[in-house]
Amino acid sequence: MDLIQTVGENEEGPLYKFYEAIVDHGGDFIDHINRLTDVTLFVPSNEAWNNPEVRNALSNKQRFREILNLHVVPQRITTTKIKSDSVHKIFQVPTLAGRRFLYFNAMTNDNDNVTVTVEGGGVNATLEIPDIAVTNGFVHIIDHVLGVPYATVQEKLATDPMLNATNLLGSRGFNAQLNDTQRRFTYFVPRDYAWNRLQIDYPSLHKKLFMRDFAYHARNVLERHLVIADRAFTMAELKKKNETIILPTQRDSLKIRVKEEDKGYYIYWNQMWIHVFRPDVECTNGIIHVIDRPLLEEADVTVGGTSTATMPTSTISSAVPIMTTLVFALIARMCFM
Repeated sequence: MDLIQTVGENEEGPLYKFYEAIVDHGGDFIDHINRLTDVTLFVPSNEAWNNPEVRNALSNKQRFREILNLHVVPQRITTTKIKSDSVHKIFQVPTLAGRRFLYFNAMTNDNDNVTVTVEGGGVNATLEIPDIAVTNGFVHIIDHVLGVPYATVQEKLATDPMLNATNLLGSRGFNAQLNDTQRRFTYFVPRDYAWNRLQIDYPSLHKKLFMRDFAYHARNVLERHLVIADRAFTMAELKKKNETIILPTQRDSLKIRVKEEDKGYYIYWNQMWIHVFRPDVECTNGIIHVIDRPLLEEADVTVGGTSTATMPTSTISSAVPIMTTLVFALIARMCFM
């Protein structure tokens, strides 16, 4: 049995609304999928199509085709592979939707039951019925339509498994504003990996930044990452500028350049190129861009006017001469005591 026949074989089945949507609005999507020799399709259940935002998306044929493509992986993906490749990392695979990926997470509860989730286009979905084998691949039934956001920036930050540290850092009064649906946010969010790197390279700075006594400094750092304007910006829109961009943030402004390289985006800030690990995570009131390094400066965390750590300008090694200067200054001070 081929993939599309499996989806649309039963009008009373759990996938029939998806079949109806692709027949009515999907153009040549069916033919394209049937021509693939290896494919995995993540099919939203009938209940997932009751979301008003999803029904609105059906009226825009181009957008709906992009949404459909986000549900298609041109390789065979089983939950066994997801579980094995999700150990101590986020497993990601490319889709038919251009540069957009799906990100998987496998969570085990106290009873050793494993729940597999998938994120695409800012939407987290749970695999309700996995591993339905068909002639040319697999079908997984999920509980949300990917690519049609239903969470605010704050809700997304609180539920995304790779953004825990930034969510924690903003939990003392910063995150609440991200629920405001009257504003539009573009939020450059360091993923947990970025904060872990900071902890290894600059343990003292990392420790202080996450201490309650330094909540003011943490807020200042996060304000640099948060762009507030009359609209949110995708990475493609920022890339079109082909020049330095000045974006309005809560902390003055953010001055960056954007380049596209190796099918990914990078932002240039403070003499560093920073990889955008996950671009364009859509939310109901903005867009999150997940980055591989926090936007930190040397003076961000201070005590009594003295810097607690020295941040690099272009590379970590640039901290060496500065630290050497501090050592000599300390020796000189001791000699006069």
